[in-house]
Amino acid sequence: MFLSAIEAQHMNASRLKHFPVSFFSMIMGMAGLTIAWQKAGQVLNLPAVFGQLLAPLTVATFVTLLLFYSLKMVRYRQAVNAELHNPVKLNFFPAISISLLLISIALLPLSEPLAHGLWLTGVILHFVITLYVMRVWIHHEHFEIHHINPAWFIPVVGNVLIPIAGSPPGLS
Repeated sequence: MFLSAIEAQHMNASRLKHFPVSFFSMIMGMAGLTIAWQKAGQVLNLPAVFGQLLAPLTVATFVTLLLFYSLKMVRYRQAVNAELHNPVKLNFFPAISISLLLISIALLPLSEPLAHGLWLTGVILHFVITLYVMRVWIHHEHFEIHHINPAWFIPVVGNVLIPIAGSPPGLS
């Protein structure tokens, strides 16, 4: 059975509308793996090829996710707003800025100016997102005990990552 063009368009629109911000946590893992392979290559004298291949793959995946989520923000602002007000999904927004910080670490050996720019962008974005998340945590009474989950660490841990990511290039 074939889908009509209208049904296919509706299905694609529905997918975009439900594209989760939590996908950016995938970039945190990929960037961490990239950095680990880069460091392992230095410490254990392993071929640098794994870290060199993972860095562009991580960046390409991040850019792809960012394009899709930006498109979602333009077309489905209400859906993004719903995520911003969801007590669980809200905590994944800092994954975007943390991804920038981790990518800046991974790209530091390849391009210091690019790494510095990504770091600074990540710092500013993370500051803004963290202030928003903290405001929501403090001023909302609709949180219940079952809303607490490990994702609540994401906004806080990003603040620890900033000086760690900024210290090698001397930014922090």
